[in-house]
Amino acid sequence: MHDIWPQLKPWVEAGEPFALATVVKARNPSPRGIGSVLAIDASGERFIGSVSAGCVEMEVIEVARACMKDGMTRWAEFGPSQGLPWEVAFSCGGKIRVRIEPFEYDEVVLPELMSLLDNSEIATWMDGEGKQALLREDGSLVGEESQWSAHTLGLARKHLAERAETREIETGDGKLLLRSLTKPNRLFIVGAVHIAVHLVSIARSLNYRAIVIDPRESYAQSERFEVAPHQLIGSWPEVALAAFELDEMDCAAMLTHDPKIDDQALAIFLKSDCGYMGALGSRRSHAARLKRLSAAGFGEQDLRRIHGPIGLDIGSRTPAEIAISIMAEIVREKNLNPPKPALKAKAAQA
Repeated sequence: MHDIWPQLKPWVEAGEPFALATVVKARNPSPRGIGSVLAIDASGERFIGSVSAGCVEMEVIEVARACMKDGMTRWAEFGPSQGLPWEVAFSCGGKIRVRIEPFEYDEVVLPELMSLLDNSEIATWMDGEGKQALLREDGSLVGEESQWSAHTLGLARKHLAERAETREIETGDGKLLLRSLTKPNRLFIVGAVHIAVHLVSIARSLNYRAIVIDPRESYAQSERFEVAPHQLIGSWPEVALAAFELDEMDCAAMLTHDPKIDDQALAIFLKSDCGYMGALGSRRSHAARLKRLSAAGFGEQDLRRIHGPIGLDIGSRTPAEIAISIMAEIVREKNLNPPKPALKAKAAQA
C-alpha cells in the first residue's frame, strides 16, 4: 500500500468509491509478488498500481466493477496459457490469485489507517469481508474487537510480531487478509555530490527514504537537488547518524571520495546491522580504505560487508549512470541476499 498511497490518498480524502485488488498467492515466475495492489475507481477508467506487468489488469478491473456494484469480495486466478484464443494468461509461466473487494470507509479505522500510511509506520491491517481493524506496532487494536474471535486476533498479533508479509488466511471469521504496513527502506547517502543528486531521485522512485549527509556547507544545499531528499543533514556522519537507530533494512552509500568523511561513516555503519554499504572509488583506493579500517580495528568479516567499488559494473560513465549502477546493486542485494533470520529476529525484539 505504501507505494501507491501518494496517488491513492486524494481518492480517499474525496471519499471516492474504489476497489482494491491484491495479489494473495503467486507462483514464480510471476510479474508481481504477494501484496501487490491495484486500486480501481467505480468507472473502471482510472486505476493506480498493478497486480501484473499489464497482462491481466483489464480483466481485474472488470471484476472490480462487479464488486463495487454488489459490495461482494471476489477472487480471480491467472496462470500460464492453455492455448485458448479468448483466455487471459501469463506468457512467463507464473500464476497468481487476486483478491478484489470494495474499499470500506470505516469511520473508526480510516483516520488511523491514513495516519499510519502518511507516516510510514508499522502495523497489520486486518481486512475481513465487510469488516476491518488495525493492529498498531505496540499491539493496540483500532476497530471493534468484538467483531473478531480470540483465535483470529491471535493470528493477527503473531503476524504483526513476526513482521510477516501480506497474507490471506482462512479463519472462523472468513477469509482474512492481513496486510503488512511497513517502514520504507532507508538509504543513507554520505556526500551531496553530483551522483547523489541522481541517486536520491532513483531511490525515491523505488520508495526508499533518502537521507543525505555532508558536513561541507557548499555541497549540502537543497537547491542542488532536482528531487529533494527526505532529509539533508549538514553535519559530520558521527553527529548526523547519532540520531538514527540503524538496522538490517538500511542501506548506505559513501560518495564523498574523502577518507575523513567516508571512513567516519563506514566505521559507524560497520558497527551496526546495516544491510548494505558501499563506497565510491577505484579498486586501488578501496584497497587503501580497507587497510585504514583494518588498522582501526575492523576484521576481515567486517570489511567484506563493504561493496567497493560501489555499484554494478554496467560501464557507467556519467553521474546518472553511476547512480543507476549503485541502486541496481542495492536492489540486487535486497532481493537475492535478504537479511539473515538472526538479524530479523533481533529487529522484531527491539
